[in-house]
Amino acid sequence: MEKIRVDVNSASVEVVELRERHGEIERRLAELDRHLSLTSDEQIERARLKKEKLRTKDRIALLTADPSAASSRTTAAGPAASGAPPGPATRLPA
Repeated sequence: MEKIRVDVNSASVEVVELRERHGEIERRLAELDRHLSLTSDEQIERARLKKEKLRTKDRIALLTADPSAASSRTTAAGPAASGAPPGPATRLPA
């Protein structure tokens, strides 16, 4: 299992950069949403941007979840880190 350490200073810089990127993605998606129809390339771009926006939002949430413990926070890279759907062991209650 791989452990990842997050430094407080680098985490805050990363959060700022991620928020900027998230805003850029939102603006581009809004621009695409104003189109009456999208070309194939625009449809692909829209899908890619939506996925990137979600990954960006998840990363921001991870880095800002518990700022007091950010310097010692470790996470294990597992199914959730790989983007795989939750399996039976990680299924949430209905």
